[in-house]
Amino acid sequence: MMLPRLSYLSRLAAALLIAGVCLVCLNMTLVDPSLPYRHVSHVTTYVRTTTRDDARVNGSSENTGNSDHVTRTGITVAQTNKTRPVNPHDFKYVINPTTLCYRKNLTYIIYIHSAPLNFKKRQAIRQTWGSSHIHKQYRLKIVFIMGVVGNSSTMQKVGAESARYADIVMEDFEDSYRNLTYKAIAGLRWVSTYCTDVTYVIKSDDDIFIDMHALMAEMQSQKVREYGTTRLIMCNQWLRMKVIRDKNSKWYIAKSEFHEDYFPPYCSGSVFIMSLDVVCAMYEESFNTEFFWVDDYYITGILAQKINLQHRRLNDNYMLNAKVAFQKFQSDKDHILKFFHVHKITDTYRMWETLGGSPYRSIMLHNVLQRL
Repeated sequence: MMLPRLSYLSRLAAALLIAGVCLVCLNMTLVDPSLPYRHVSHVTTYVRTTTRDDARVNGSSENTGNSDHVTRTGITVAQTNKTRPVNPHDFKYVINPTTLCYRKNLTYIIYIHSAPLNFKKRQAIRQTWGSSHIHKQYRLKIVFIMGVVGNSSTMQKVGAESARYADIVMEDFEDSYRNLTYKAIAGLRWVSTYCTDVTYVIKSDDDIFIDMHALMAEMQSQKVREYGTTRLIMCNQWLRMKVIRDKNSKWYIAKSEFHEDYFPPYCSGSVFIMSLDVVCAMYEESFNTEFFWVDDYYITGILAQKINLQHRRLNDNYMLNAKVAFQKFQSDKDHILKFFHVHKITDTYRMWETLGGSPYRSIMLHNVLQRL
C-alpha cells in the first residue's frame, strides 16, 4: 500500500526535529560531567588525563547547590554551583597498600612526604622513630606518599621496596618540587579513603626526626586533651611569612600567582598534627580550591581557612635549623623539642641511639654508618 506523500511543511518540520535531536546529543557529549576533566598546570607534564578511580570522600557526590553542607565528620564545607571540581585530583594509584590500616586498631597514622629516590631516608625512618617497635608501642602506622619519576630503574626499586614493606603510596603525577601540592592532596586522599578509624593524623617529611616518646607524652598531656579530638590542627605556625619575589630563588612567587606580600597564617610543612575529621574535610574542600604549588600554605593556610580552622601552636617543639639540630637535641634534657630537621642521615641514627634505640641499636648503627 502506498503512503500519502508528505507536504513541504511536514518535511520541513521533520527535518528541523531531526536536526534538533542531533544538536542535543552533541551538546550532551560535550558537557557530560562524567567525562574526564582536570586542572591543567604548566608544572605538570607527566600526568595522564584520567577519571578518578574512587568517589569523593566517603562517597559524597559532586557539589550542585549554593548553600554550605556538613560532612560526615561534622565540618562545614562550602558548596558551589560548579558540577566539575576546579582541582579534581584525578590521578591513578600506581602503588596502594589498601589494607595498611585495616582492622589494626590504630590511634595514629603518619603519612610522610618522600621522593622515589630517597631510599636511605625511608629506611632510616623505618629503623628508628618509625620502626615496628614504635608501631606496636603507640598503635600507629607510617606510610610514604610519592609520585612517579621517569627513571625505570628507580621505579623498579620502589616497586621492590613496596613489595617488602607495603608502606608506600604512589600516584601517577610527576614527583617534582612544583607538584608538592599534588603530593599533599594525595596524602589527604589516601587517609580519608583507607585509614578512617584513627584518631590523629600526623604529616611529616622524610628529612624530619620525631622524638616519638616525647610526642606521645605530649599527646597525652592535659593541654592536648582539652583541645579534643575534632577540629584540631597543631603545628609550628608561621605569622607574616614574606612572599619571595627574588626570581633566582626556588621559592620565587610572581605577583600574578600571589598578589599579597605576606602570607596569612599557616603551618610549617615539616610536621603538623590533625584530627581525622580535618583531613577528610580538607580533602573534600580541595576539589573546590584552585591548585597553588606552595603545598604547606595550600593545605594549612587556604584549606584550613576555608573550613574555619584555628591553628594550635606548638612552635617551641620544633628545631628546623638542620645545622644545629643534633646539638640542640643533645642539650634538650627536658625533651621540649620533638621535631628536628636533619640533613645527615647519620644524625637520625645518632638521635635514635641517644633515645635508647632498639635492642640491636649498636649493631644496626655500626652497620648503617659503615655504608653511608
